[in-house]
Amino acid sequence: MTGSGRLVVLCGGPPELPRLYRLTDSVTDASRVVVAFYGRHQRFEPSGETELVEGQRLPVFRFVYSTAIAE
Repeated sequence: MTGSGRLVVLCGGPPELPRLYRLTDSVTDASRVVVAFYGRHQRFEPSGETELVEGQRLPVFRFVYSTAIAE
């Protein structure tokens, strides 16, 4: 993955959702990650675990719940 921002590992949620997710530079509070995916907000919280990906130790966020995106 290229671009700026911090990479995290997503665990759980929709199977089609990419496992690696890049946080935008504007995200300063990483107490949760919200990913817009097919009309829903997929919500993840830190698991306290890390995973080694291509030589980098990345934080793991686990799926908690999803909500519909309000129009």
